[in-house]
Amino acid sequence: MKKRRTAWKVWPVLGSSFLVYPALAQTVNVPAGLPPTVNATYQEVGMGGWTPPTSTTTQQISGSGSVVSTTTTNGSSTDALQSMYSQSWGYAAAQNASALGVNPDALAATCVVESGCRNVYTANGNSSITGAFQMSNGTYNEALQKALASNPSLASSITNTGVSGQQDPATQAVAAAQYLKDAATTLQNSGVSNPTALDARAYYNFGPSAGVKVAQASEDTPMSAVLPSLSSQQLANNGISPGETVGQWKSNVASKMGSAASSPILSS
Repeated sequence: MKKRRTAWKVWPVLGSSFLVYPALAQTVNVPAGLPPTVNATYQEVGMGGWTPPTSTTTQQISGSGSVVSTTTTNGSSTDALQSMYSQSWGYAAAQNASALGVNPDALAATCVVESGCRNVYTANGNSSITGAFQMSNGTYNEALQKALASNPSLASSITNTGVSGQQDPATQAVAAAQYLKDAATTLQNSGVSNPTALDARAYYNFGPSAGVKVAQASEDTPMSAVLPSLSSQQLANNGISPGETVGQWKSNVASKMGSAASSPILSS
């Protein structure tokens, strides 16, 4: 029978003596199968810990690359939120919305309708509207400053508080979330008890006054009657066909938002 050899390592110590230790093989423990999806959540400087409401395994990674914690949630999220999460800025955008008390699902529903959650540049000589949340410079700047006044800690996650920050979706999300929050407050004051992403759509698209009118209008009222200041061409540019009713318009918007259409704007 052959004898099993044991490898030895010799380590020098102070003086002329040597210590001899057997070399031990390293062991790597591997879980029984990798999870189908791993969402890495990177800690934002100046922000608290946050885990997205998905039903997948989530790992929180430190700055050195080590895993701080691993959790598995059993909740479900909307298709719109998953679309936003698929973008490199999606988690940061959702975290910024939560910091303002806005439901990330409602924010995601807005970016899905506006741009398919893509960071598009659409500003031109006639309009400053651009970005994943399609905001004009004036609305963006006003909402961003209001958000920062409401929650100063958000400033640590924003590198550019000027108008050019519009093209950073995570930063623009702060302004968009604040605008949705304003929409919810206005609609609540107008009799809508728990405004959803769908309820706020007209506010976000056409402004506060029109938003309230659409929310209060009966389903069979023509959109052209609720929005008399818009020409037929302007209505067409917003995807509203001649004779389209409020109910039909809401149905079309809801089909784009998916399950997020019924998501409350304000976090509970």
